[in-house]
Amino acid sequence: MKAVVITSYGDPEVLQLQEVDDPVVGDGDVLIEVAATALNRADCVQRKGSYPPPAGASPYPGLECSGTVIAVGRNVSRWKIGDQLDMWS
Repeated sequence: MKAVVITSYGDPEVLQLQEVDDPVVGDGDVLIEVAATALNRADCVQRKGSYPPPAGASPYPGLECSGTVIAVGRNVSRWKIGDQLDMWS
Protein backbone atom coordinates (compact mmCIF):
# COMPACT_ATOMS: atom_id res chain seq x y z
CA MET A 1 0.00 0.00 0.00
CA LYS A 2 1.06 3.61 -0.29
CA ALA A 3 1.41 5.82 2.79
CA VAL A 4 2.71 9.25 3.64
CA VAL A 5 5.77 8.69 5.81
CA ILE A 6 7.62 11.14 8.06
CA THR A 7 11.21 10.42 6.97
CA SER A 8 12.78 12.70 9.61
CA TYR A 9 11.67 15.62 11.72
CA GLY A 10 11.36 18.96 9.99
CA ASP A 11 9.42 21.01 7.48
CA PRO A 12 6.67 19.56 5.23
CA GLU A 13 9.31 18.31 2.77
CA VAL A 14 10.11 15.43 5.16
CA LEU A 15 6.72 13.90 4.26
CA GLN A 16 7.16 11.35 1.48
CA LEU A 17 4.74 9.05 -0.31
CA GLN A 18 6.18 5.54 -0.04
CA GLU A 19 5.19 1.97 -0.73
CA VAL A 20 4.86 0.18 2.65
CA ASP A 21 3.78 -3.29 3.78
CA ASP A 22 0.05 -3.95 4.02
CA PRO A 23 -1.06 -3.96 7.67
CA VAL A 24 -1.93 -7.24 9.36
CA VAL A 25 -5.61 -7.33 10.31
CA GLY A 26 -5.96 -8.50 13.91
CA ASP A 27 -9.00 -10.23 15.38
CA GLY A 28 -10.61 -6.94 16.45
CA ASP A 29 -9.40 -4.78 13.56
CA VAL A 30 -11.02 -3.22 10.51
CA LEU A 31 -8.92 -2.39 7.43
CA ILE A 32 -10.07 0.64 5.45
CA GLU A 33 -9.20 1.54 1.87
CA VAL A 34 -8.80 5.27 2.44
CA ALA A 35 -10.59 7.61 0.05
CA ALA A 36 -9.82 10.85 1.90
CA THR A 37 -7.77 11.89 4.90
CA ALA A 38 -6.46 15.04 6.53
CA LEU A 39 -3.51 16.18 8.54
CA ASN A 40 -4.24 18.11 11.70
CA ARG A 41 -2.26 20.05 14.27
CA ALA A 42 -1.05 16.93 16.11
CA ASP A 43 0.34 15.53 12.84
CA CYS A 44 2.12 18.81 12.11
CA VAL A 45 3.80 19.04 15.51
CA GLN A 46 4.76 15.34 15.35
CA ARG A 47 6.35 16.02 11.95
CA LYS A 48 8.39 18.80 13.58
CA GLY A 49 9.46 16.43 16.39
CA SER A 50 7.68 18.45 19.09
CA TYR A 51 4.98 15.94 20.05
CA PRO A 52 5.72 12.22 20.42
CA PRO A 53 2.91 9.94 19.22
CA PRO A 54 1.14 7.96 21.96
CA ALA A 55 2.12 4.33 22.53
CA GLY A 56 0.56 2.05 19.94
CA ALA A 57 -0.18 4.86 17.48
CA SER A 58 0.11 4.28 13.75
CA PRO A 59 3.52 5.19 12.33
CA TYR A 60 1.80 7.24 9.63
CA PRO A 61 0.30 10.73 10.04
CA GLY A 62 -3.43 11.26 9.71
CA LEU A 63 -5.83 10.81 12.60
CA GLU A 64 -9.02 10.76 10.58
CA CYS A 65 -10.13 9.34 7.26
CA SER A 66 -13.05 8.08 5.24
CA GLY A 67 -13.17 5.06 3.00
CA THR A 68 -14.41 1.53 2.42
CA VAL A 69 -13.92 -1.52 4.65
CA ILE A 70 -11.82 -4.08 2.77
CA ALA A 71 -11.11 -6.58 5.59
CA VAL A 72 -12.40 -7.32 9.08
CA GLY A 73 -10.98 -9.38 11.93
CA ARG A 74 -12.81 -12.50 13.05
CA ASN A 75 -14.14 -10.80 16.21
CA VAL A 76 -15.64 -7.83 14.34
CA SER A 77 -19.43 -7.89 14.02
CA ARG A 78 -20.37 -4.22 13.59
CA TRP A 79 -18.68 -3.70 10.21
CA LYS A 80 -18.55 -5.80 7.04
CA ILE A 81 -16.54 -5.65 3.83
CA GLY A 82 -17.93 -2.96 1.55
CA ASP A 83 -19.22 -0.70 4.35
CA GLN A 84 -18.33 2.96 3.89
CA LEU A 85 -17.31 4.86 6.99
CA ASP A 86 -15.38 7.70 8.47
CA MET A 87 -13.13 7.24 11.46
CA TRP A 88 -10.97 9.04 13.97
CA SER A 89 -8.17 7.34 15.89
